Amino acid sequence: MKRCAQIPRRSSIKKSEDGVATTVGTIMALLVFLSLLSLITQQYVPVWMEDQEAYHMEEAMMQFSYLKGTIDNLIMNEYTDYPMYSTMRLGSEGVPMFASATPGVIRVTPRWGGLSVNFEDDGIPRTFEGQGNISLHVPNRYFEEQTVTYEHGAIILEQPQGAVIRAPPHIRVDEYGEGEYSISLTMVDLSSSRRESAGGAGVVGVTTELWGTTRSTFMNPNDVTFELETAYPDAWDTWLRESLGVDSTINGNTIEIDFSEDDVIDLTIKRARIHVELAA
Repeated sequence: MKRCAQIPRRSSIKKSEDGVATTVGTIMALLVFLSLLSLITQQYVPVWMEDQEAYHMEEAMMQFSYLKGTIDNLIMNEYTDYPMYSTMRLGSEGVPMFASATPGVIRVTPRWGGLSVNFEDDGIPRTFEGQGNISLHVPNRYFEEQTVTYEHGAIILEQPQGAVIRAPPHIRVDEYGEGEYSISLTMVDLSSSRRESAGGAGVVGVTTELWGTTRSTFMNPNDVTFELETAYPDAWDTWLRESLGVDSTINGNTIEIDFSEDDVIDLTIKRARIHVELAA
C-alpha cells in the first residue's frame, strides 16, 4: 500500500519565510554598519587626526615661543636664582576607539652643538662658548612629521621639506662703512642635571633658571671668527645671509663666519648660563 507524500503545512512555510527574512535583514544591517565603520576609519578619522596633529604643532610652536620669551626675560633682567615654570604638551590626542594618540619626545641636550667666538684682544687669544638645545620631536602619522628646537636663542622648525628659523637669536651685526662692523650677541649656555628627556602625549613641566651672566665689550678686536655647530646648517646659513647680510660657510654641521679680514670696531658678548629641568 503506497503512502501519499505529506504536503507542508502553511504555518511551516510561513516560519521558513520569516527566518529567511530575519537572516537577510541581519546581513543588510551588518553591511550598513561595516560601510559606516569603513567610512569613519577611512575618511573621518584621518581628517580628524590631521587636524589634531596640526593644531598640536601650532600649540608646540606657541609653547616654545613662550619658553624663549621666558629665557630672554631672565637674561635681560638678570633674574638669578628665580626659577620659571612652563608647560609643554608632547603629543596630540587621538580619536576614542578609532585612533590612538600621537606621542612626542622632548629632549634637553646640554652637550650638543656649540657657538664659539674666537678673536685676539691686544694680542691675547680669547674664546667665548655656549652650547645646548631643547627639542620636541613629533612623528606625526597624518600631518607632517616635525621637530621644534630651541638653540642659541633661536627657534627652529624642521619638517621633511627642510628647516627654517622661526624666531631669531640675539645676534646683531651693524656695518658702519666698507668692511667696518659693530657686533653684539647673547650666548645661551644650557645645562641640566637630572631628567633630560620625556615622551608621551601628555604634558610635562619645564623649569628654567638663570645661573649667571657675564657681559664684555672689546674695542678693535682682531681676527674675529664665529663657529656654530648645529643640526640645521642650511637654516642658519639662510638666516645669516638674509637677515644679517653676513657671508657664511657650511662645513658639515658647522657654520663658519670670518671677520678676520674686516675691521671690527667693537664686539659685545653677553653669556648666560641657563639651567633646565623637566618634570612630569
